[in-house]
Amino acid sequence: MMRKIRRAFALSIFFLGALALFVFTSQPAAAQTNAPGVWSSAINLQNTTTSPATVVITFYDTSGNVVTTYTPETLAGGEALSIFVPSITTSPALPSGQYSVVVSSDVQILASVNTASTSSTSAPWTAFAYDGFDSSQAGTSLYFPGNYNNYFNFFSELVIQNTDPSTTANLKATFRDQSGSVIASDVSLGSVAPNAARTVAMSSVAGLPSGSSGIFGAVVTSDENVNLVGVANIWRTTPTAGTASYSGFTSGSTELYAPSLLNNYFGFNSAITIQNVHSTDNAIGTLTYSDGTIENFNLVPGAAIDYFQPNNPSLPSGNSNGLLAAEVQVTQGSVVGLVSQSVPSGTGSFASYNVPASAASSVNIPSVLSDYYGYFSAVTVQNTGSTSTNVTIDYANGDSRTINNVAAGATVNFIHLDNASDVLPFRTATSATVSSSNGNPLVAVIQHNTSPNVAGYNSAKTPSDYLLAVTGVAE
Repeated sequence: MMRKIRRAFALSIFFLGALALFVFTSQPAAAQTNAPGVWSSAINLQNTTTSPATVVITFYDTSGNVVTTYTPETLAGGEALSIFVPSITTSPALPSGQYSVVVSSDVQILASVNTASTSSTSAPWTAFAYDGFDSSQAGTSLYFPGNYNNYFNFFSELVIQNTDPSTTANLKATFRDQSGSVIASDVSLGSVAPNAARTVAMSSVAGLPSGSSGIFGAVVTSDENVNLVGVANIWRTTPTAGTASYSGFTSGSTELYAPSLLNNYFGFNSAITIQNVHSTDNAIGTLTYSDGTIENFNLVPGAAIDYFQPNNPSLPSGNSNGLLAAEVQVTQGSVVGLVSQSVPSGTGSFASYNVPASAASSVNIPSVLSDYYGYFSAVTVQNTGSTSTNVTIDYANGDSRTINNVAAGATVNFIHLDNASDVLPFRTATSATVSSSNGNPLVAVIQHNTSPNVAGYNSAKTPSDYLLAVTGVAE
């Protein structure tokens, strides 16, 4: 999956100054992550303009020192490139370890990171992905709705990057349980140098509960009020290994859309976490599923609620009906949302994605894989409009596919396998857009997974977790 992708037409007009990323090389000795494995990363870039892009990738150590810089070949307009970090040749060389990265370009680009533990001779074999952060997405407060300390075998860590070019940030965090009660306030998470990143495992933070009470939300700030970005990495080692990642939120919204919720859908289940990030007002609202089922909630500031889809007997399930979407609306307060997807047994597949707060008539799908060295993509699209619409996915190679009469609030799934009406040629890696026929707003999530039945492909070791999820970018 971490290979060079060519002729991928970039379709977003997302403004970029510099992107903040966290990447790993292939050896664990110098890495600060607490998730078990031997990790390697790929940085995926897209030129979203018609002009050539000159890109500079700068690697920083935990002290904020520049370790090396790398300038890949010029990206033509609309071109995409996947850079496998351990294969980068620079002078000075990039040693094994964990780094923060700033990707700069003279034109608008997008970036994301895929990270996998695949080189070890023993388990776990797992993977996760997240989107890079545009400079405009940094904020003085970061909200993380899902954090875990041995919560039913789930653990997590925060990786926080200081985007300020000159000021060291002294990090602090306030943790709340799901009722909104403060567990620990203004807890020091240590200092982080300019451009550097710091990793903090929940198990290392004094005063945080563990076990059945080990689930909580977090707000991360700094004494210096500098702009930060960050991700939360989540993992488990039993009953099967799995990892996932999601991005910290800098603000909330009165409306959220979850395009992919699963209730025993080909063995997959999901849970959505909604957190009120308003400082004073309760978040009073509803979660409305695409089948019409409604959940009501009233969350005090800082409180969060989890909805595990199999726990609701009113929801349909199974391979035909178990793919759902949902809309979250609040009449007061401000919320953020996180969805986690997993297989409870067997492969151990596990991934998370940020619930989008904005919809558009056209959404960029930055990466689509069709039996690409054993990987395939499911592009799940939700019609957030009030009327039905036809949803079309247009690929960079000129192919397209349309699903007609998608009802208001409903979701559709474009699965890129030969036995699922896929129109792409075998072993295609490309990008796409999804659009509505009548201008209805859409949201989308992209899920990559292994396809072990592909002819000639030696499938990943099992049990394993090679499920990755990222959110589509509204144009």
